[in-house]
Amino acid sequence: MNKKRTKKIKIRNLTSDDIKEVYHLLSANRPYVGLNSRYTYFLLAKDFSNTCLVAEHDGKIVGFSSGYMSPVRNDTFFSWEAVVHKDYRGNQLQKRMLLHQIWLTGAKYFEGTVNPSNEASKKNFLGLAQMLGTSCEETVMFSEEDFENDGHEAEILFRVGPISTHQLLSSTFSNQLVIT
Repeated sequence: MNKKRTKKIKIRNLTSDDIKEVYHLLSANRPYVGLNSRYTYFLLAKDFSNTCLVAEHDGKIVGFSSGYMSPVRNDTFFSWEAVVHKDYRGNQLQKRMLLHQIWLTGAKYFEGTVNPSNEASKKNFLGLAQMLGTSCEETVMFSEEDFENDGHEAEILFRVGPISTHQLLSSTFSNQLVIT
């Protein structure tokens, strides 16, 4: 994937019509992303379409990012799941989608969990904090013991912020923060 073609990528809100392609994209990227039931993704499209996004290139979904505003921390966007098709990696598409979600929600803080073995997501979250000129705190959200040692890795919480509108507008992708 070259830089020229990434400009043709359209980032938009998730719809229920996208679920088939999103599910196939997630399935193709296991074990790097969790795979929930299709029902879960239909619920995301129905109830959280304002905070869940897809990235489209030539009519094909090449990225997906889900998340929501925390009901107990109303200044915090929580990123639940993000995936980019293997042919579109290396162009910061995941970061673009996350910035779109922060912009859409007006969040002052960004949170997401990462398994210790997922170096790419750790790098993306740390890079997001650096790009926004703010801090990133790491804490254990759920330990392996919380999962009853069933093979599920710990979930490390990355909390980025505080994020100002000025920082967001000054980011590398600020000229692309228009959702269609």
